[in-house]
Amino acid sequence: MVSGGARQNVADTKLVPVSEDDDALPTAAEMRSLADQAEAEAAEAEALAAAARARARAIQLRREAEVAEAKNQPVAEEVVAEEVVAEEAKPADVVSAEVHDTPEAAPEETESADEREDLAPEDVEAAESPDEAIEGTAQSDTSDSEASVIDDAEEKPERSRLRWLSRLRRPRLSTVAAAVAIVVIVGALAGSVFMVLDHRHAIEQRRRAAEFTAAARQGIVTLTSLDFEHAKEGVQNIIDVSTGSFKDDFVKMADDFTKVVQESKVVAQGSVQADAVDLNTMTDDSAVVLIASTSEVTNAAGAKQEPRKYRLIVTVARDRGQLKLSKVEFLP
Repeated sequence: MVSGGARQNVADTKLVPVSEDDDALPTAAEMRSLADQAEAEAAEAEALAAAARARARAIQLRREAEVAEAKNQPVAEEVVAEEVVAEEAKPADVVSAEVHDTPEAAPEETESADEREDLAPEDVEAAESPDEAIEGTAQSDTSDSEASVIDDAEEKPERSRLRWLSRLRRPRLSTVAAAVAIVVIVGALAGSVFMVLDHRHAIEQRRRAAEFTAAARQGIVTLTSLDFEHAKEGVQNIIDVSTGSFKDDFVKMADDFTKVVQESKVVAQGSVQADAVDLNTMTDDSAVVLIASTSEVTNAAGAKQEPRKYRLIVTVARDRGQLKLSKVEFLP
């Protein structure tokens, strides 16, 4: 703030416009002296303005440092905010008073004394007084610093958010490598589990196929092997290896079949040459088996170990824990 003596000096140095009616005009020496005095006062005003700008810049930098330190200290952030509000609430006169305590900065380039001589008295009087220039400069610098501090305070959260988003968009190489390794490991484990399960399924499928094939072979051998001297036992064996509709039909014709075997004196010995399980029909309790069988038949009609070949489609089903013939079809 400019002292009262300085204000009095400035007021004393103001020039009064000279009307055209006045006869006494100032001499060139007096005008030069007044111009030099105005130049000195302007230099002093510019120095004070530069000091005010430097002070405002120092205040701004100190506030930015306090805001930066308050990032990791939520409690201290409130204190810094209160100080910022208190500093912003200071009037321009207080800022000007603080400027006097700081070292004066180097004055900027000013107009030369010769240029001041060219000014008319009316222009010199119309210029702002040093007090008004200082106050206007201090107020503008203070408002600029306050606006910059507010802008910085508003931009800092935005910059932090953008920095955080950029880190999310650009993962580190180690993170990418770890993710790839995890994917590879999970894929390898999944492949291993799938292979183990598939292997177990294949083993279980082969076991069941062998079980159905053995039951079908035994049933066909029993069906194609007969002896007229033991006809009833042979018929009963066929009934024992049968189930379902095939068993019901054979039981109905068992007596007639026994008489035919005894009267024809049939002796037959059956065997199986080939077999295959239809995997598409295989379940836990049933399956369709293709059988190629041969039976050597001897009877009263003159056949003597005559080979007879059969192709059969046999359905094997589980009955009380045992696999038996549930359906037998002879193919031509």
